[in-house]
Amino acid sequence: MSPSPVPDGYVRGPIFYDGGAEDSVYNEYARYAFWNLAGGYGARIVVLTTNSGASEADYGYTAAFQALEAASVRLVVVGDRSAGFDQSVIHHIEHSTAVFLSGGHPLRWSTTIGGTPLATAIRRANACGKAVGGVGGSAAFLGNHMLVYDDQPLPRMAPGLGLSNRILVAAHFDVDKYSQLLQLAIASNPYVLGVGLVDQAAFIRRADTMIEVVGLANLHLVDGQQMTSTNIQSWRPGQVFEAGGMRVLELEPDYRYDLETHSVQPPELAMPMPVRSSL
Repeated sequence: MSPSPVPDGYVRGPIFYDGGAEDSVYNEYARYAFWNLAGGYGARIVVLTTNSGASEADYGYTAAFQALEAASVRLVVVGDRSAGFDQSVIHHIEHSTAVFLSGGHPLRWSTTIGGTPLATAIRRANACGKAVGGVGGSAAFLGNHMLVYDDQPLPRMAPGLGLSNRILVAAHFDVDKYSQLLQLAIASNPYVLGVGLVDQAAFIRRADTMIEVVGLANLHLVDGQQMTSTNIQSWRPGQVFEAGGMRVLELEPDYRYDLETHSVQPPELAMPMPVRSSL
């Protein structure tokens, strides 16, 4: 699955990956960031959830965007695959400025809306400039592929929504538990950038080649572009995993990472305020 082509005259919209957290200060920070991408006071946001009954968190995101005075906020429950063919749901997507995926396990998302007109509508909306975001496991679903945790020592991959084919997100990331798993996944496909998305971390994938950390915690990045050798094909649990040239780094808040040059970029400087004339 690939991102939808961008129509002439349009610029692909931003993709917002929210690590999630219980801390209300972080939640306010992340929700404000997405509200801003969605159009601020003019935002028309559709919040989607695959929870069969909308959860407290689903209502929380909806209420938060309403409290920020978005023009409209609509919570839509995608309880089963029939919702993916519901023309009223697709109509809401087409007339929104942004779509936010709230509750749901990534495999729940892929099995519920994968291959449906709803998934196509979300990809087309992003191609036409609309912001699309997700939190936690829903954020992992946004890319072309996603990393699914289970008890197996080898990475388990599953198809995602297809908004970006350059990023593989591991949600609810724990460095001690999942760092090698993410490295194994990237060794299998060095083209993509692995991103460990911890709680209180968030980042934006913009239309250009840049990702920008906008949360309150570091991103854990695994870049295999310069990998020279690996024993991934013969590796077995208990053996030493080798990946010569693979880069593992932490990207701090406000810093950016260029997917083309594979380089860390400093925060953008704020434009100076104009000097008021004394006349």
